[in-house]
Amino acid sequence: MQIRSSVQAVIIKNEKILTVKKVAYDNKIMYILPGGGQEHGETLKEAVVRKCLEESGLQVEAKELLHVSEYIGKNHQHAEWDSHIHVVVHHFLCSIKDESGFNKGVETDPEQVALEWLPLGELSSYPFYPSKIIPHLINDIHHAKTQVYVGDMG
Repeated sequence: MQIRSSVQAVIIKNEKILTVKKVAYDNKIMYILPGGGQEHGETLKEAVVRKCLEESGLQVEAKELLHVSEYIGKNHQHAEWDSHIHVVVHHFLCSIKDESGFNKGVETDPEQVALEWLPLGELSSYPFYPSKIIPHLINDIHHAKTQVYVGDMG
């Protein structure tokens, strides 16, 4: 089994964070950050820019790397479906360069049902996944970054 390299975008606008609303394995709604797998020959920053355009229609600029986390499926609530998955996720703070194509993603995930801007301060009241990353997101956006590698976040 291979380890997959992945990226996610942290995009903030008016104290709200952009999320992808999707239907989870158990037919429940969940919110995740936009992103996906890195392709061969592509830098992490190129991957996050591409995935934002594909999923949201937004043209972004990848800024600083906020966190590196892992998702080791066998350790978490979706182990029934994800026990074979191991992903290393790189979270990048991104700024919007052009939002004229917003909500016109050209290659959305099959489970994606919408894009939603959720209030950053209320993120824990939504079924946001992984919820363990929320304190890191809030801290790094509002305060000094304290830690880049944050461990297994599934």
